[in-house]
Amino acid sequence: MEEPNSINNVGRLCRIARTFIFLVLILAFSTAALPFGANQDAADAKVDYGMAQKDIFKLELAINEVINRDFSSSQFAIVQPAKGVYLPGYGVSFSFLINIHRAVISTPFGQINSTPETLELKMRRIEDLKEKMIRVLQNNGDGVRQLRKDDSITIVAFIEDRNIPDEPNANKTIVMSASKKDLDELGRKDDRFKEFKQRMKIIEY
Repeated sequence: MEEPNSINNVGRLCRIARTFIFLVLILAFSTAALPFGANQDAADAKVDYGMAQKDIFKLELAINEVINRDFSSSQFAIVQPAKGVYLPGYGVSFSFLINIHRAVISTPFGQINSTPETLELKMRRIEDLKEKMIRVLQNNGDGVRQLRKDDSITIVAFIEDRNIPDEPNANKTIVMSASKKDLDELGRKDDRFKEFKQRMKIIEY
């Protein structure tokens, strides 16, 4: 009669051991996951959204100052001024919309016809605007203080090329993105503009 009891005792001990190991594994995973969750909550808690809004507004002003200076004399060229938004886990993004057709054909001397020279002038205006936006980022991007080192600041320029709403248009989008790390290292350094531009992510389509 003792043998069955011994087998039962062994079985009971095995079940207890499995339960103990299972609890240990659960505790281990919970402990490992706790710092990650705590760090995420702590990182979110560190974001001062009121301060971030103020910093974003200052960069909006810097971007719009360039846009207004280049296009204020062209009626209807500025369709939508720059507006910025904070994106948790990414950084800050700004976007604006320019009608480059209106910018080129509106002059103090009246309307001019679309010619190859005018198309070339449009391309020069777009390239000039892109260069100025990159400089705005380099000279003002470090003022957005609520970003983590791996966050980015991105400017998205939407450019449309049409005169009236019903005619076909040729749209262009330029995405210019710089990391917080590069902004801290190369910001406000005119002699390193070329290096800063090379480090940026610039997409055109």
